[in-house]
Amino acid sequence: MKRATRSRGPNNRTLLLGAAAAMAGTALLVKQWRKWQQTPPVGIHSHQAGLAGYYQQIGPWRMFTRVTPETRPGLPVVLLHGLVLSGRAMEDLALALGWEYRVLVPDLPGFGGSSLPASQPVLNIDRLAEALWMWMQQNQLPRAIFVGNSLGCQILAALAVAHPEAVAGLVLQGPTVDRHNRTLLRQIWRDWRNGRREKHRSPAALSRIDYAKAGIWRAIGTVRAMMRDRIEQRLPHIKAPTLVVRGSYDVVSPARWAAEMVALLPRGELMTIPQGTHTLHYVYPWSYSRAIRPFIARVQKEQENHE
Repeated sequence: MKRATRSRGPNNRTLLLGAAAAMAGTALLVKQWRKWQQTPPVGIHSHQAGLAGYYQQIGPWRMFTRVTPETRPGLPVVLLHGLVLSGRAMEDLALALGWEYRVLVPDLPGFGGSSLPASQPVLNIDRLAEALWMWMQQNQLPRAIFVGNSLGCQILAALAVAHPEAVAGLVLQGPTVDRHNRTLLRQIWRDWRNGRREKHRSPAALSRIDYAKAGIWRAIGTVRAMMRDRIEQRLPHIKAPTLVVRGSYDVVSPARWAAEMVALLPRGELMTIPQGTHTLHYVYPWSYSRAIRPFIARVQKEQENHE
């Protein structure tokens, strides 16, 4: 007669060790998360290069803004960040453009230096655009040229339709959301593929900081707002000259989608930057600034002639 064998499952000691390791890992993550939340809104290298920052009360929100050190003549240039990433990812581009223009980089309410408590509601695209317009009034900016990335393009399109007098020109780089693939899984897949192409200068470290500041629920809620927004419905109503920019390696904003956007814009034009990726403003800030300077100069000239 065979003796019954007892299955050897994990003993109490193994379970206790596993639980202790899990608790230690969680504690370390929470500690790191809080450290990310306390990261200064302006990077140390940008601060040393002269990029300053200040807080303002804009309606119900306390917003943070970066600004280049020199006051330049002509229209200011405003840089607007994309999904969850704050204006910190725009700092190098601000410094590159700051040689010729006055550049301002706000953090939208709920993100970066303008982070909000978790109890505050998630703002949709229209409300974020309205917050940007209120920010302009507070900073005495009746009119500006805007450069946006990804989700920032959707917010700028909403601003240009609601307040056309405030928008002299638009640069929409890597605009979302491609109407042919408006599913979350496809967007996640494309973002992952783009990240693989940006490994040599990835914004992942900044993303961790900005996700910690925004909070997971605000990030999720903003993704939902992004997916629901239909930028293609706003484009025919934008009066300002608009440059749509995409990198040839950008899988988030593919060529067909960019071409369709330009076709819908009354004053649209397309620029494709060879071997560029989705976050051109961060990965290739100096090359990108040189590429869009002629368009900005043309809008500046148009404004001078109009005056």
